[in-house]
Amino acid sequence: MNQIIGRKAELEILQSTIESTQSEFIAVTGRRRIGKTYLVNTFFKDDICFYLTGVQNQPIKVQLQAFASELSRRKQSFVSAPADWMEAFAVLRDYVETVKTKRKKVIFFDELSWIETQRSGFLQIFAHFWNSWAAWEKNIVLVVAGSSTSWIIKKVYNDTGGLHNRVTKRIWLEPFKLAETEAFLKQRNIALNRYDIALLYMTFGGVPFYLNELKAGESAAQNIERLCFSDAALLQNEFENLYASIFRQAELHLRIVRTLARSPYGMERAELLKMAKIDNSGTATKVLEELIATGYVHYLLPLGKKSNGGKYILADFFSRFYVNFMANRQSADWMSQIESHAYKSWCGIAFEWLCHFHKKEILKALGISGIRTSISYLTLKDESGKMAAQIDMLIDRADNVVNLCEIKFANDVYALTKSEANNIRNKMTQLRAQLKKRKSIFPVMITTFGCEKNMHYLGLIHNQVELDDLF
Repeated sequence: MNQIIGRKAELEILQSTIESTQSEFIAVTGRRRIGKTYLVNTFFKDDICFYLTGVQNQPIKVQLQAFASELSRRKQSFVSAPADWMEAFAVLRDYVETVKTKRKKVIFFDELSWIETQRSGFLQIFAHFWNSWAAWEKNIVLVVAGSSTSWIIKKVYNDTGGLHNRVTKRIWLEPFKLAETEAFLKQRNIALNRYDIALLYMTFGGVPFYLNELKAGESAAQNIERLCFSDAALLQNEFENLYASIFRQAELHLRIVRTLARSPYGMERAELLKMAKIDNSGTATKVLEELIATGYVHYLLPLGKKSNGGKYILADFFSRFYVNFMANRQSADWMSQIESHAYKSWCGIAFEWLCHFHKKEILKALGISGIRTSISYLTLKDESGKMAAQIDMLIDRADNVVNLCEIKFANDVYALTKSEANNIRNKMTQLRAQLKKRKSIFPVMITTFGCEKNMHYLGLIHNQVELDDLF
């Protein structure tokens, strides 16, 4: 059986629940396809005595039938569908008490938001099940998981009723980093160099479900073509299905995602809502908060800003790729597109966001992990207020230094040109004028295969980070 790749902190949390002398209530959240179910099922294995996953968009009758079917399988005898959740949990309690084990008994409810249908009373009875019995048994691990993180935050974490402060352990599952992606592919005997792994990461992100569909013996481009553009492409309908499975009414969420996917450096709220044709209202606020809670959108503040004035950034690599290349199907002949200017330009932007997802690795490569830092972006504007330049990444350091990072994606060692060097100097001049404190500005090049130390590099660039450093 495959081992769990990465997830060190999460595994330590799960292990602590096994070693605990009391019952534990764990909530596992994270974007869809990220491996929540796999993590729980693989770690607890035979300790799971009951597992129920919700049935999407189905009424209470179907949910109760699924409950009975699972319980019948566990008991190896027929169990009729209970009349309601009160009866269901009573039957579940009776069954769990018959399970003989010296270890913890794990009860796992997956896709919790799908189980809790309108006026079903599920959550209230679920809370009663924990409060009146499971919490007192000492040997129960109750696990809930779901892709709708905003729903779990509202209905479970912030519940003012029976679930208030009942969760004892929280796990937020992040996408794989590059190093975990590489380890995952090696486990599946997929031998690709790090440049190709980066190309795949910029297309699919570190999402295990997508990575699991890659085939050995195919190049990055071939894998992308098969999964995204072939006649039977597995992911051709993934975009709409993805958001529909998380949000019960996903129309506004999709408008925002599509709008942000076409904006390389994100958008401020007013501009975003205008472009997405959404009224600036409480509903818009709720939609944005839900997208942030589920990890698909990030809200980033520029240098010097503490609350307002930030930009919404699409954080999902596949959504960005889908909107730009898959949505109109004009790129169906993918192998002929990989040398196009449009794709190369997109790769440059995608690599910038890949770098933002690997901030810790960049700090380590620069030898400044122990220094307090703030990482942001900055749009430099001219006197008329128009964008004059974009600083790809700014590292504001507590040791009175700011690293101005220039990020370039290339298939070979990068050679800085005279015009690019002058552009960096211009950014330094404008940045120095905007800094509230007088700090030294150290330019850094972040590239795939390093930067040639030519006449334009020497005397200007203080340090460089390569793709290998991000693994």
